[in-house]
Amino acid sequence: MRPTIRDFVGKTWAELPCWELVAAYYAAQGITLRPYTDYWMSGAPSDVGLSEWTPVHDEPREGDILAMNLTGHAADHVGICLGGGKFLHSTEYAGVCVEQVERYRRRIMGIYRYTGGKA
Repeated sequence: MRPTIRDFVGKTWAELPCWELVAAYYAAQGITLRPYTDYWMSGAPSDVGLSEWTPVHDEPREGDILAMNLTGHAADHVGICLGGGKFLHSTEYAGVCVEQVERYRRRIMGIYRYTGGKA
């Protein structure tokens, strides 16, 4: 089943923080993700992360994740590409919402596509 934005938008940060949003998005497609810390140790992709998430060097596609730096010097936030220059993410102040990628462009540290260990 393909998730829709309506399944998530409007939920609060307490209900669905950023990584849990990504996990719920993928779970709706029958994919179980590991906990955030398995993939992103010290704000950078771990070996496990790079075995299941491939860095994207071309245009992101729907479902790719954006790893961002919102508060410091490392990746500390993630969102889901929706296409059309938009992404879905969850913040403490706005909850789950859709925003323009361009607004966060300078904060994006990487774009990753889930491959599940299959390159």
